[in-house]
Amino acid sequence: MNARTFAIALTSFREALRDRVLFAVLGLGAASVLFGLGLGSLSYAESVRIVVDHGLVTISLLANLIAIVLGANFLYKELELRTLYVLLAKPVARHELVLGKYLGILFTVAVFIIVTAALLLAVVTLIGTEDSYAAAQRFEAAVGPALRLLRSRALRLAALGLVLAAIPLPLLFPRLRRALTLAAVVPLAGAALAGCAALAYVVAPSEAVFVLVGALLVFAEVAVTAAVSMLFSSFSTPFVTAMLSFGVFAIARSTWLMQHLPRRNFPAAARAALEGIARVVPNLHLFVPERAVLLADDPGHPLSRYVGLAALYAVLWAGGLLAASSLLFRRRDLV
Repeated sequence: MNARTFAIALTSFREALRDRVLFAVLGLGAASVLFGLGLGSLSYAESVRIVVDHGLVTISLLANLIAIVLGANFLYKELELRTLYVLLAKPVARHELVLGKYLGILFTVAVFIIVTAALLLAVVTLIGTEDSYAAAQRFEAAVGPALRLLRSRALRLAALGLVLAAIPLPLLFPRLRRALTLAAVVPLAGAALAGCAALAYVVAPSEAVFVLVGALLVFAEVAVTAAVSMLFSSFSTPFVTAMLSFGVFAIARSTWLMQHLPRRNFPAAARAALEGIARVVPNLHLFVPERAVLLADDPGHPLSRYVGLAALYAVLWAGGLLAASSLLFRRRDLV
């Protein structure tokens, strides 16, 4: 990646902030994660597990939604506003433009995943200290007397509410929104994630690892989804790109099901057709493994090996799709 591609990626990230896409989805994600508090209260013994599962599903769906929406609009918006001709008049190749827009999507999604995962870990810490006396003791011993004021649930919820209230501030103050560059956002979000992960690990170590590894797999999945969206965006309109991308995402998430259809209920021709489709689309089900795999409880699938192979799979698919996107965009008539 050269300086031109990186500059296009940073511009795309700032464009996503200016269009308020990231903030809108962050608000939706925060609301959904907090909704998991209500779901967790339905079960006494499995409240943390319910919250974590619901939170990761939320992060996955919304992160892929961001990738599809941004991928459908980034290239077309440059063409519609005529800024594409200005870029191509400079020493910028079309494949550099495609790669830069793709990296801009990944930067935006990465910030969303980091912030939402930090919030989910904070909720895990809150619930874990209430559900287990031993966890509460470990938490109090770890954080020291500085946080003993937050013993009551009301005070902890108030502190969490103050954090959530800071999310929509850039929507109200344009100058603050313009100051949120990638170099400023990533360290702050990363520090929040590290702090929340450390506290959650003290209270519920297995669930904390589950959230972190799950968030990493979501990012790998989004890398493929964003490349699919860029492929369709290289030759189509935003609406058609979004519809096709959502269709591919739905099919790719169902590849395992299409390959394991019951023989009694489906004829052989239908099963053969669906299995053929499952072989030519990316297998996004790979990034949603069974809970035992992410908790390192499955000896047949070591966690580090599984994550490494999943990341390699995502890189290979994303690389191939981006190469096809660059070739199609290079041949596209822009007149």
